[in-house]
Formats: sequence, C-alpha cells, structure tokens
Amino acid sequence: MDQQQTKTRGVADIVFLIDISGSMAPAIDALKANIGTFVESLSKGEGNNVSPVRDWRAKAVGYRDFDHDAQPFIDNPFVSDVEALRGQLAGLTAEGGEDEPESLLDALYKVASMGQTEKGAQSTDPTKWRYRSDAARVVVVFTDASFKPSMSIPEARGGGVQDVTNAIINSRIILSLFAPDMPGYDELSQIDKSEWEAISYPGLNPQDALVKFTGDQANFKNTLRQLAASVSKSAETIAL
Repeated sequence: MDQQQTKTRGVADIVFLIDISGSMAPAIDALKANIGTFVESLSKGEGNNVSPVRDWRAKAVGYRDFDHDAQPFIDNPFVSDVEALRGQLAGLTAEGGEDEPESLLDALYKVASMGQTEKGAQSTDPTKWRYRSDAARVVVVFTDASFKPSMSIPEARGGGVQDVTNAIINSRIILSLFAPDMPGYDELSQIDKSEWEAISYPGLNPQDALVKFTGDQANFKNTLRQLAASVSKSAETIAL
C-alpha cells in the first residue's frame, strides 16, 4: 500500500462489547479492576515496538438476549478518561440472558452501524465513530456463550454471520474476540485483521473457563497489555 493511501495517526476509537448475561459478573469486575492497565499500556505504546496511541476514545457496551431481555443492549458515549470508562463498566449489570445462545450478532451489527462524524468536522460526536480515516476502529468482545446464527433487530432485516461480516468490513472495524472455543467464532475470526483468543481449559465449561481466565490477575493484566499493543499497532497506520 503506497504512502498516499495511509496516514500515520496514533488515534483509536475502541468499543468494549461485553456479554452482560447473568454469568458474566466476574469478567466485568476483572475488566473494571484492570482497565487502567490497558489504558496505561495504550498511552505508552508498550510492547512490540509500537507507538503510543496519543488520542483514544473508548466506551463499554453491553448486550444480552434480544429476544428475551427487556434491556438487551446497553450503550454509552465514547469517553477519553480512564475513570469515566471504569464508571461505564461499573454500570453494566450481569443479569438475564435466559439460556444460551446470546445476541452477539445483533450487538455487533448495531455497533458497526453506529455512524461516523463527517469528514473534516471540527468536533467529534461521542455517539459516533470518528471519520474512518481519522481513527482506527476496534471492537473488543468478551463473552462466555455461543451466539444466535441470525439477527432479530428490525434494522438488520434478518441476516446472519455474513451480514455482520459485511457491516464490520464496510465500517473498517478491527475485531478482537475473547470467546469460547465454539462454532461460529472461527467464522468471525476470519474477518480481515480480526483476532480470536479461544478461552478453554480442560474440564471447565465456557462460563468457568472465562472466570478462570479473567481471575488470574497476572495473566489478565498481561492479556490487556497485549491487547493494547495490538490496538496501538492498528492505530499506527490507518487506511484512507
């Protein structure tokens, strides 16, 4: 890709898209307790010789089951302060969800369809992505459940993994999945530049496996540092 097609930025918009069904409380607590490690690493550009992200915005978004829960999607505005982000995480309550599977595809579609600030705008809109060449767009998913193969939200007009894939590609989102080793996630991980950490331990169900993964403080802090390095790398060069 030639230099006229890219800009070196160090700018990122990050969505933490979190399953907030009943079993997810330990993972939400771990994120809340350690989000400072992620932001610090992001701002310093630690690891893999990546540059710092000099300008970041992030938000915590929760999803449950769009067919059964009264509040299946909890949105927040983008913020650029770690305490505000921690507050958003603290406001996510793990409840509901009925039985598996959950509505990850609906939530991803809503995030991918969020809209963007106009090119050349003098100010940013906390309810929208920045213009696509002005910031890397990253969505980080944490879940311990399988997902439904099709969407139920009216704006999606049906559809499934391929429709979500198209929406993610069209919105130039980089997807990072922390999810069980289950069918479906392999398809999502095939999206360009996507990453999938398959959470699995011998003898543990997916719910207990994520509790173990996020409960190991040293390991989870290192995971968030690695995530920050990956986001920093994505923010170094943004396609126009």
